[in-house]
Amino acid sequence: MKIGFYNTCVLHWDIDRTFSWAKEHGFAGVELHGGPRFEHVDWREIAAGRGVIDLLNAQEKYGVQITGLMFGALPFLSPDPELRKRAALGIDTLLRAAARLEVKVVSTFTGRDPGKSIEENLDLFAEVFPAIAAKAEEYGVTLAFENCPMYEFWPPVYNIAVSPFMWKELFSRVPSTALGLNIDPSHLVWQGIDCAQAVLDFRDRIVLAQAKDTEVLPNVLRTEGMMTCRWWRHRIPGQGDVDWNEFITALHEIGYNGVLSIEHEDPIWSGTDEKVEKGLLLAKRHLENYL
Repeated sequence: MKIGFYNTCVLHWDIDRTFSWAKEHGFAGVELHGGPRFEHVDWREIAAGRGVIDLLNAQEKYGVQITGLMFGALPFLSPDPELRKRAALGIDTLLRAAARLEVKVVSTFTGRDPGKSIEENLDLFAEVFPAIAAKAEEYGVTLAFENCPMYEFWPPVYNIAVSPFMWKELFSRVPSTALGLNIDPSHLVWQGIDCAQAVLDFRDRIVLAQAKDTEVLPNVLRTEGMMTCRWWRHRIPGQGDVDWNEFITALHEIGYNGVLSIEHEDPIWSGTDEKVEKGLLLAKRHLENYL
């Protein structure tokens, strides 16, 4: 197991700066944002086979691999058929781009129709995702669901792949082996879910692991309650409530030998490049204790 990072914390860095910094500081991989906010790569061009060489050369030059592509904000289950169609085309583009780059994982959310119940959304998932899974199978890429609930951003972005209970339901309804998990413990700990047990229970589905922490804020919880979603905040690994020893031990137990991809959304270590870099390095140092 090695350590990398997800580049959403430094989206203004171009490919060369991102990969050179990663090499300089001993990171093994970079998970790249697959959405329009990352302006340095046109994924439609990559999917068409143009510009691929630049990304391949960056990996070879710096010895840092692209561990996955990630874009969650796709409304696969939207009540608007046109938005649903665009989402399917968007993920097809990323799957084709990943195949061109020989990247094995594309991560996303499931989407959700906010006007439907969870059970109705599961039924809708069963209608929409077989065709998407078939495309992933065709391209030889695993489509991994990241488990961020996105509650604080409803209704524009949403996800139902948020818990072991829901993962079981999703994989039973669309059992394709081209569907997997990009597991992020930060979203499990504030829900009261056992992160290590989740790893053990879904050992056959985990294809990527993100490293982000969550700090529970009891003083906010006491006055605002649970519904505001302000009673916790994301932190870098080691400065929140995730038990990284248990989580990484579980990853070792299932034989996970991929990259731990640090997703830096810590408000304390944000605001300047210097703070973000320091946050990434502190997170890396903490995680190395368990590798």
